[in-house]
Amino acid sequence: MPHTALFFRQQLTFSSHSDLRINTDAPMDVYLFNSNTIASEQISALATQYLQPQEQSILAKRKQLQAKQEYLASRFIIKTYANQYFGYDFNSLTVLFDDKDTCLKVYQNNQAITLHACISHSHGHVIVALVPSQRPVFKSIQLGVDLEWLSNKRSLEKVAKHYYHSEELHACMSQTEGVTEQVSKEVHAKALYRIWTLKEALAKAIKQPIATLLRDNVFTHCQSLNVCSGRYESRDEVLGEVMSKRFDISIISDIKLTDNTHIQILKNIVVDTM
Repeated sequence: MPHTALFFRQQLTFSSHSDLRINTDAPMDVYLFNSNTIASEQISALATQYLQPQEQSILAKRKQLQAKQEYLASRFIIKTYANQYFGYDFNSLTVLFDDKDTCLKVYQNNQAITLHACISHSHGHVIVALVPSQRPVFKSIQLGVDLEWLSNKRSLEKVAKHYYHSEELHACMSQTEGVTEQVSKEVHAKALYRIWTLKEALAKAIKQPIATLLRDNVFTHCQSLNVCSGRYESRDEVLGEVMSKRFDISIISDIKLTDNTHIQILKNIVVDTM
């Protein structure tokens, strides 16, 4: 098994763009968008413009504004990608969760296309991982992504104490070696979040409920998978105020990931296309 310290490295790079770009040389494209920038008064018009009737019905069931923003953003990103990569008409696409296969699927005129998608959202920020395939039929892959806001008010200490595996707890404590006592608490808290995002991404990749994996050693599960993790700090202007938030991100897949997996930060793309 690889040394557990590898799981705590910064393995992600970021760049900002005002448009969605596809890297044909990469095995996977990953996008991050702050859906809080979608104004509440735009929700109805955007839903009519970008969503199919079945998707609009799902959106209507989401009562919280942030949940609506996240739903709209994720569907817009996935459909824009499918339009650019495969050439499908945007308005012929539908993105729905398949309960049987427990994953998102993209449909073109009710026929599943060969695009693997996995999403995660936290406090309005949405991350979308996309893996296209030129195969004529949909062949399942293992793909999981998780995004978690590093909240100073939400500690994972109790969760870790009751559910984390002993090796995970030891690995988190090892991250505090060589740092001052003042810094140690913050470093340990971030390490606990890293274990959480790894577990969440793993649950999606292997299609198991997170509750069944909480006590498992995530490092053992990841022996046969490829993992990239890192942290991201957003600085976005919302309603004239600059908001800064830090997030932990983990991506797990059975496809080979490049070192320093790149994530595109999309700026106001949903709003700008109106």
